[in-house]
Formats: sequence, C-alpha cells, structure tokens
Amino acid sequence: MKKSPMTVTAVIAVLALLLSGFSVLKDQQVAASQDGTITLRMAQTSSETGAIGQSMEVFADRIYEETNGRYKIETYHNGQLGAEIDTIEGCQMGTIDIAVVNQSTLGNFISEFQALDIPYLITSTEQADAVFLGSIGQQFLDKLSGVQLYGYGIWESGFRNLSNSVKPVNSVADVQGMRIRTMENQIHIAFWKEMGADATPMSWSDAYPALQQGALDGQENPSTVILTNNVAQVNNQLAVTEHAYSTVFLVMSPTTWANLGEEYQAIFMKVMEECSISERELSREMDAEAIGKLEEQGMTATYPDKQEFVDKAENLYAQWEEIYGDVISQIRALGSTK
Repeated sequence: MKKSPMTVTAVIAVLALLLSGFSVLKDQQVAASQDGTITLRMAQTSSETGAIGQSMEVFADRIYEETNGRYKIETYHNGQLGAEIDTIEGCQMGTIDIAVVNQSTLGNFISEFQALDIPYLITSTEQADAVFLGSIGQQFLDKLSGVQLYGYGIWESGFRNLSNSVKPVNSVADVQGMRIRTMENQIHIAFWKEMGADATPMSWSDAYPALQQGALDGQENPSTVILTNNVAQVNNQLAVTEHAYSTVFLVMSPTTWANLGEEYQAIFMKVMEECSISERELSREMDAEAIGKLEEQGMTATYPDKQEFVDKAENLYAQWEEIYGDVISQIRALGSTK
C-alpha cells in the first residue's frame, strides 16, 4: 500500500532524530578526531591558578604525552561547565568525563563523606596523607561506584580559614551573628551555628556576588582558595582557624573509564598517582605563601586560640560519633586530632 507523504515525512523525522541522538551520545562518550585522538573534558569550579587548577593542566599534559597523543584532556575552570553538583551529574550521565569536586559536595550523594568535614578531626598534613593516600581514602573512592561514579583520585585543597568584612576574629565570641557562607554540607552548617554564626549554605558562584553586595559577611576556605578566588577584594579580615581539612575528589564517568581499556587505564592510574603527590607539594608551597600575599592585598590576619574553637566543636562530637563513629576512630588512629 502506498504511504502518504505525511507518513514518509514522519518516518524521516524519526530516523533523523535517532541518528542525531546516537551522534550526541557518541560525542559525549568519546570525542575522537580524524587522527584518532580522543578528547575528554575535565571540569572544576575554582580558579585555574590554584594548586588544583595548575595540577589539572599538568595532568592533562602528562596524559597526552604518556598516551602518545591518543588522549587529549580539555580542562574547564571557574565553573565553566556548571556548579560542582552539575559536574558530578554530568559524569553520571556521561556528558563530562572527569570532575574535580570537594569532598563536602559528595556528601550530598553519599552521607558518609560528610564525616571527612568534621572540624579538628584532621590536624596535620602528615595525618591527612595517611588518611587520603592510604586505605581510608581508597574506601571512600570505592564508595563512589554506588552512585554511578568512578573514584579516580584525591587531591588537597587544604586547611580552611575564616574571612569576613566586619571585624577581626580573635575568639569564638567575635563570630557571633556573622552571616557566613558555607558549603552545602550539614557538618559545616552545624559547626558554624555552634560558633554562633548565621551559617548560609550556598554555591560559590552565588556566594561571591553576595559577598560583594554585603548580603554575606564572610566565608571559609583554604588560604590558597581565598587568594586565587580574589576574596581579598570583598573581605578584609582573615582568621587562621584551620578548622577543617578539605580535599577534592577526582571522579570519572564510569563509561569513560570502561572505554579506556586496561592499557590506558594503567597509564591514567600511573599519572594520577604521581600527580596526587605533586599536587600536594604544590598546595603546601602555595599555602605557606598565601597569607602573606593576602596581607599584601589588604587583608589583616589574626590567629585566634584554636582551642576555644575545638572546645566549642566538642559539643557536637557526641552526635557525630553516633553517626560516623567508625570513620572517626579510623582517622583519629592515624594522628593527633585535638
């Protein structure tokens, strides 16, 4: 029976749509050029000038060299591909190949990750390395498979400090009533509320304009992040509280990882292991210089007695231990925590 023009048109449209969808899916999984080079996308939300941003560039260069040009990694900084949650979801869907995301953000996907943000649980870089470069770190990387992510590596962000535009902070009392931006993490929020602050969870892309406009008084981040993200332009006070140690997890699309095959998986892991060490070294070099540079930019640094903050946080430990007791015990066993 002869088909009507409308039916033929509809069939052609459906076929075109299917072919288009197949093409998009293929591009999302592996973008291969005519010479055989496969392009992967790697994203973070912070500055390219920080230790993490610089190490992403090193990682990309090393991968290109070690795979003899087979894999080229395009790096995206400053939230070019969206907020951290967006990049995580991109990896889950296969639209982003590698995302570099804070441990706190992953707490929205796997609750156990929130334990890593408990204040004053990690108090030295030696303890941090034992935790995140050892079996505990691997345990957390393995957990990511449960939310359709491949846990690939852990890099350092550093010890977090408090900045604000209101007054110098020399004690817990000075924090009372401050509107402080936190990450969207229940541990961070509970800690700052216990300090008497008005804790306001917010993505960084929204937080910086809020600091500029005076809707927020301050924020907390590692000194290098405060420096490379131009916080001195909106806050003139820095309190070295070192209240929590932060890392970023490198997560990969499981499809991308599977498509690498064993040969290239081994190369990617070798390069990641090396970069996990060099990134930490760079992070610590930059952190040692960051406070001086922030002071040059007009910030005033104070060094409050951390024990007062530790004692105040102690009020929350009972509830944290009830939920995260095993993780707390494992981390405490690797170093002095208080």
